[in-house]
Amino acid sequence: MSGRRFTIFTILLVVVIIFCVKGTVMSKGNPQRAQENEYYLGLEQEYVENTKIYLREQGFVDCGVMMTRVTYGDGSREYRVQIHHRRLERMTAEDKLFLRKSLSQAEFGRGTCIFQYDL
Repeated sequence: MSGRRFTIFTILLVVVIIFCVKGTVMSKGNPQRAQENEYYLGLEQEYVENTKIYLREQGFVDCGVMMTRVTYGDGSREYRVQIHHRRLERMTAEDKLFLRKSLSQAEFGRGTCIFQYDL
């Protein structure tokens, strides 16, 4: 009985290792995608820093800016920008709309990137 368990366990372990190796090889197999990811990573970091600077200039000192991303198979990206500051809670809908429009002026990747703002 224990010999059979050992055999099943060994086969299961080999299958898991094969899937892990295959996944690693496939993720390394597209150097163009890796370059694209590096390029967008730089744009994302620059966008967040510029957003913080802009908000600081608008009186939102020490606000939190968080950007999350979803990358689709075709290379298009969807970003969600969340901005946290106590003053945002007291803003009118019109002021928030103006702030969203101002932030959208610095968006990158026209046509391939979609931005959403949570204020």
